Amino acid sequence: MFSIRSASQPGTSHGPLTGTSHRPSRRTAAIATVVGGALACTALAVVSPAPAAASWPGGNVGITGHGYGHGRGMGQYGAFGYATNYSWTYTQILAHYYGGTTLATRSLGTLSVDLTALDGQNQVVVTSGSPFTAGGVAIPAGSAALLRYVSAGSYQLFTSTGCGKPWSAAKPVTTGAIRSSVTPGSLATMLSICSGTSTRTYRGSLSLVYGGGMTRVVNLVGMEDYLRGVVPRESPASWGDASGGKGMAALQSQAVAARSYAAAQNRYSWAKTCDSQTCQVYGGVGLDGVVTEDSRTNTAVASTAGKVITNSSGTIMSAEFSSSTGGWTAGGTFPAVQDLGDTASPNHNWSTSIPASTISQAFGVGTLQSVTTTGNHLGADGGRVLSAQVKGSTRTVTVTGNEFRTALGLKSDWFVVAKPLTAPTLYLTNSLASPTTDVVSGFGIKGDQPFACDFNGDGSDTVGVFRSSTATFYYRDSFAAGTPVHQVRLGNPGDRPVCGNWDGIGTDTIGVYRSSNSTFYLFNTNTPTSTSPVTRVVLGGTGALPVSGDWNGNKADTPGVYVPSTATFYLVNSLAAGAPQLRYTFGAAGSVPVAGDWDGNGADSYGVYQGARFAMANTLGGPVSSYTRFGVVGDRPFAGDWNHDGKDTVGIGRDY
Repeated sequence: MFSIRSASQPGTSHGPLTGTSHRPSRRTAAIATVVGGALACTALAVVSPAPAAASWPGGNVGITGHGYGHGRGMGQYGAFGYATNYSWTYTQILAHYYGGTTLATRSLGTLSVDLTALDGQNQVVVTSGSPFTAGGVAIPAGSAALLRYVSAGSYQLFTSTGCGKPWSAAKPVTTGAIRSSVTPGSLATMLSICSGTSTRTYRGSLSLVYGGGMTRVVNLVGMEDYLRGVVPRESPASWGDASGGKGMAALQSQAVAARSYAAAQNRYSWAKTCDSQTCQVYGGVGLDGVVTEDSRTNTAVASTAGKVITNSSGTIMSAEFSSSTGGWTAGGTFPAVQDLGDTASPNHNWSTSIPASTISQAFGVGTLQSVTTTGNHLGADGGRVLSAQVKGSTRTVTVTGNEFRTALGLKSDWFVVAKPLTAPTLYLTNSLASPTTDVVSGFGIKGDQPFACDFNGDGSDTVGVFRSSTATFYYRDSFAAGTPVHQVRLGNPGDRPVCGNWDGIGTDTIGVYRSSNSTFYLFNTNTPTSTSPVTRVVLGGTGALPVSGDWNGNKADTPGVYVPSTATFYLVNSLAAGAPQLRYTFGAAGSVPVAGDWDGNGADSYGVYQGARFAMANTLGGPVSSYTRFGVVGDRPFAGDWNHDGKDTVGIGRDY
């Protein structure tokens, strides 16, 4: 799916884009394997000296990982993946995740649920469209009752004509029970709790009780009705429609797991379970008069009615589950198993970047020096972390992987702390004939794809990076220190960045190239929204890398691709469908493309970067016009007019 979201970093504003006419610029981005994480930018200045050897190099610590949650038992995204990609039934899914168990049928009756948002409030306000009783007193339909706890066996009852209306004088009662006087059939006939300006409706009955040092409100509800309020909050109901209905098996798996988990709970003396993530998320039947249950999850519950997971002794198991296992479950009560279905999860792989100072403070080790982990060796990167040693200038602390995860807010305990690397840096030159480093810019993080364009239409190019893991552009309008960083979410993870003056009005704008369908998605704004017009151009094939330029000198940029395996450029002079392709062989196999106006004649041509040397042609199809040695092997090339002289030169990104 092609998604768009634009945003500005905190403290950063987007000024209006100018329409000043200038020489069009066009760029190609360096191609890199993406790790991702939060943006780390340094001032555009001379590279600072390296920190002392004993401290962590650089300000941030890169962490990559797999999965979301504790990983024990069933992976919810894995269940969805197995259902839709492998056509598994819910019985197959449950057997995979809960090894050594049996699927049984039980009559489970009612369940008591602590409504945690009301803990400690000492009272509860209830209304209903049908008659009900509160504290044993009959309350007319449409009225409201307030029960207040006084002491064991002693309550005060207040009544009114509705929530938010004046209350009657207090009446002593001896019970905190609230029950409907009819058999509820619709939302309006059930009990609703008034809280502020909202009402939340529940099946079953309610009771104000005292337990654990404070008052509690407990919902006594039939197990199957309870599950109708749980399953759509634990798994998206829309999964039931996926792959022609195959996704229903994932919802059925969730229903059985949730039923088993709830039945096995004995959390408190006053209630068997609770309604929060601590137990299972439960939201009753409706909110503010709108039903919050879903027909698809209701079907999943009904079609598995009474089904629970039991051990060899017939005991119902606490069938834990989490969002994403990352590819292997964590083991424990149930055997660890490989989870091929988890590739459906957006958190199957993830990455983040955390300030070294944050880690130091979290574990009280002084200046951070190193982080060493030991894993369980199940899956990639050493598997889930069993222990992590955090070494600093004042002391060394060893914690479990889960403790490390919790302290830093990581998505799971399956993670790898990247070895310290030199901060990614851009080096730019203003000369092709005698290149020297004229601008040094620390920008972005490891794995970003650097590129350059004239984002504000002032005639000079500036740098940006594209974070493919999150499909996010970060760019600046100036090389001046402190220039705001603009952030734009565009495209899909795995796309490649392009930019150019697509409409010929003088400002370069962004786009992405999607290799999976050989399609460019181009926009005429640097702040696109989901409604912004998009131009699609199909060009290229397997292994193609995107470029863009004003190939015919008409002051508007168009795209092209370079196929490294054959050292061939394929270019078009129009954004219209079916535009004739221009084909040119240039460079050697394995080269990386660049494009620019090398001689300042108003038309772009191409070039390539191989090893540490650029080769450029001033005309399409012409011979090499210049060679420029700049950078080292492994650098990422791009091009731009850094000094506003009308000619493009080159730059490289290092340690991306």
